Amino acid sequence: MWDRARAAELFGFEYRLECYTPAPKRRWGYFVLPILRRGALVGRLDAKAHRRDGVFEVRALYLEPGVRPTERFLADVAGALRECAAWHGTPRVTVRQSDPPELAGRLTELLGRVLRGG
Repeated sequence: MWDRARAAELFGFEYRLECYTPAPKRRWGYFVLPILRRGALVGRLDAKAHRRDGVFEVRALYLEPGVRPTERFLADVAGALRECAAWHGTPRVTVRQSDPPELAGRLTELLGRVLRGG
């Protein structure tokens, strides 16, 4: 996302790539990116691809205020995470932290089902 002013104007979404911010002052994470779902910016994701280990690590995932993590929402996010991980050549996905906190466990469970084909 290169036009932060437009994102704020169109979506009410304040965004800053925090890799240039000193670690103690970061709010969201080193390389946090917005999550676009069905035409809306619904959250933020700080992730890292550990290609050597085959792991796509979601360090943190944050939902925007008012976004409800319905089953359809979770399926969409899990699918997008799986596609992104595949693109990076990292077949395993881990979700470390989320806001709301229970989101990490729900996504991990769903990603496990996706891996098992169910």
